[in-house]
Amino acid sequence: MSAVSATARAKASYFAQPYNLGAAGFYFEDLDEYRAKVRGLQDDCGNPVEEFEIQYIDGDHARLFNALCISQAGLADWFDLLDELDDDEDRYLIACHLAEMGTDMGELSRLWDDYRLYRGTAAEYAEEFVSECYEVPGNLAYYIDYERFGRDMMLNDEISEIEHDLLLIGG
Repeated sequence: MSAVSATARAKASYFAQPYNLGAAGFYFEDLDEYRAKVRGLQDDCGNPVEEFEIQYIDGDHARLFNALCISQAGLADWFDLLDELDDDEDRYLIACHLAEMGTDMGELSRLWDDYRLYRGTAAEYAEEFVSECYEVPGNLAYYIDYERFGRDMMLNDEISEIEHDLLLIGG
């Protein structure tokens, strides 16, 4: 992967708001731009400005940014994580869910391959699961309650609904 494609993929707008009231904040789009703008930044008394609140302004990864509570200390790791996501929508949705459940940013890339997404209802997944794992005779298939089976799978944390008709499988 080239540096240009990674930068283009992670394109978003951020704002660094200094905690120092005597300094003006700035917008940036990547780590290099952030570092360049921080270097030599001074407040109106000539003191160096060192601490910032990082705000996500615009882009496609706001949900994950907010779930991870990104600060200036984790900014380098944030941009590395975006490169690892590699524009994979399923990985992004899995990472968002895991982050919202409290998974640390450093653990996300290690865990997201343990999960997969299923687009459909819990009942549809249960029916597909049964058909893949068991040979149910035709006359008995009508007696299986897939709605209830899917609900039980959700109650047992075997599957999780992360959005309407989007299930998280695995873990």
